[in-house]
Amino acid sequence: MLTELLAISPVDGRYRDDVKELVPYSSEKSLIEHRLEVEVEYLLALERFGITQFTDGERQTLVDTVRNLSDADAQMIKDIETKGVEGINKGKKTDHDVKSLEFWMRNKFKGGSLENKMEYFHICLTSEDVNNLSYSMMLQNGVRKCIVPALIKLEETLLGFAEKYAAMPMLGRTHGQPAIPTTVGKELAVFAYRLSGELEDLAKTRLKGKLNGAIGNYSAFEATFPGKDWVLFAKRFVESFGLEFAPVTTQIEPHDSMANLFGKIRHINTILIGFDQDMWQYISDEYIVQKREEGTVGSSTMPQKINPIKFENSEANLGVSNALLGYFADKLPISRFQRDLSDSATQRWMGPGLSAALLGYINTRRGFTKCEPNEQHLRAELDAHWEVLAEPIQQILRREGVNDAYNVLKELTQGKVWNQQSIAEFLDKAKLNDKTRHEIAQLTPFNYVGRAPELAQNAVQHVKGVLERVKNYVGYDG
Repeated sequence: MLTELLAISPVDGRYRDDVKELVPYSSEKSLIEHRLEVEVEYLLALERFGITQFTDGERQTLVDTVRNLSDADAQMIKDIETKGVEGINKGKKTDHDVKSLEFWMRNKFKGGSLENKMEYFHICLTSEDVNNLSYSMMLQNGVRKCIVPALIKLEETLLGFAEKYAAMPMLGRTHGQPAIPTTVGKELAVFAYRLSGELEDLAKTRLKGKLNGAIGNYSAFEATFPGKDWVLFAKRFVESFGLEFAPVTTQIEPHDSMANLFGKIRHINTILIGFDQDMWQYISDEYIVQKREEGTVGSSTMPQKINPIKFENSEANLGVSNALLGYFADKLPISRFQRDLSDSATQRWMGPGLSAALLGYINTRRGFTKCEPNEQHLRAELDAHWEVLAEPIQQILRREGVNDAYNVLKELTQGKVWNQQSIAEFLDKAKLNDKTRHEIAQLTPFNYVGRAPELAQNAVQHVKGVLERVKNYVGYDG
């Protein structure tokens, strides 16, 4: 039995509880369930297309077979593939996952009214017809039911923080050096705004699917059941699963839509890696403080420490996710001629790639909910750097026609630290009219934030609107 201590991958061990909601969209049983759903729905679609016929009871039996697939059933299907089961396929392993499902179905209905109709099970299909739809459904639903909701929760947490601290001034830094003031809320709103656009695109993304047999030319369909519009049949069938129809393919669906989706998730991950690193630095510089959590240990030897481990964990997992998703995006659209199996082996790693992303989102949010601005320190930092007002002062002087105002301020401030008294001394010596002198005297590091509070609030309102649309796209109810 798999336990946390015996798991090879941390997503099935240490982090299992955090990512278990992805199981219905990533596990081996889930893949078997989706294959069975595709095969059964195909049978029912063939009936609607006038190819075969079922009684009401047979239809219900087929539907119930999908609905009631047990762990034991899934295990038998897997055993047929990997080691053989007595009485099925001469007791020999098939070494083929989709064919094993067909043998299991034939065995399940042996002796019943559905036994002879099992000849229509998988008729004219290639395994990729089943697998491409199964993987696309799993991935699309996993993103909509797990990834997008986690990002919605993270965005809502960011928005609450950005709105609350929209006007709280803090020292901005460029190249790591004191630059000019900004506000806590505005800097957080930047990340929320960036994420919202990518999140909306992700939520709207539809994956593609195909159903056209070996090589992709409907050859078996046309030869077996001539005179039917199989392209229309395939389009309706693919779209019935909420997927977009791919009208022309080789034997495999080319996976371009999957590559596009992985690219969107990678972009979101990259934005959040930047956020994690900024938060780490804000905590290090004491702009942000972390709330003490009863019972937790920051260091095994230094009891005073509260380490920003959630942001570090998130950064690591998002990096792992990007490495996997980047490979998927690069690999999946490439196939040798009409078919090779390297894409199938690659797709089996999608669960860990999504799990690592989900862990990142969860831990970023966990870390962030423990944070609050260190207002006292923020004000002290601003008060220690009045030289940041060199920017507005030199701009005002240029407006007033003062010659070479930039270099005047550069000589006064570069490599030096100003305070409030420094401003007063500068004004005493400057040849300025009273109005301009008063204008400069009103500037402080605490009020020179431009439209930062307004920008923060506007961004918050914009993102709230985006989130409402995203929730509608994916049926999110909190």
